Amino acid sequence: MEKERVVFFLDYANINRAVREKRYRMDYQDLLHYVGEHRFLVEAYCYVPINPRNEHRRDAEIEELWQSGYIVITKLGSIAGGTYKCNFDVEITMDVLKAAYQVKPDIIVLASGDADFAPLVQEVRKGGIRVEVAAFEETTGADMLLKCSGFINLAVYYDGYVAAQESETGEDSVQEQYSDLIQSQAGDDEDTVKIPVDPTVKETTILAPDLISDSIDDLSL
Repeated sequence: MEKERVVFFLDYANINRAVREKRYRMDYQDLLHYVGEHRFLVEAYCYVPINPRNEHRRDAEIEELWQSGYIVITKLGSIAGGTYKCNFDVEITMDVLKAAYQVKPDIIVLASGDADFAPLVQEVRKGGIRVEVAAFEETTGADMLLKCSGFINLAVYYDGYVAAQESETGEDSVQEQYSDLIQSQAGDDEDTVKIPVDPTVKETTILAPDLISDSIDDLSL
């Protein structure tokens, strides 16, 4: 059976804000694999705002996103008082519509809880494309939950991700414990067997291998 074709759009500012509030450590590469699991991932886009007061602050994050498989679109924000504004609504909307009309995937996954995208979700669904919204339920607009084809709860995803990481760490710990136990029981040389010596006896007699074999044969008679 042919795999469903999916295109992924990540509204980085929207999702990352919720991630910081929850004090999560989101692995965006793993999220990409999760979204594309058992599907054919055509492409993934990530939209990252740039702080005009510190343009290189996110350089490392952006490089990591590129390495994770995203096409990263950046935009310099505008200063607004003590903060800055950077809105990607137009860029994301245009790219989603272009993907819908040109690539024509089976599924579009939009990672954003921004209710402003609800009309976009509805429009794309009219073209026969399934639209899944990936976000945290408490930060997702009611219209998005109502009008999307399916909802990917990132809190549920993250709980599973953490559990998998802890399981792997536990397995490594058990392996290390067994390794330490084996090493503690082994001598300096794996082929050397240490024979306990009675301190009251000055010499210990050890049968040569051929004598040991002969002794065993005698006992079997």
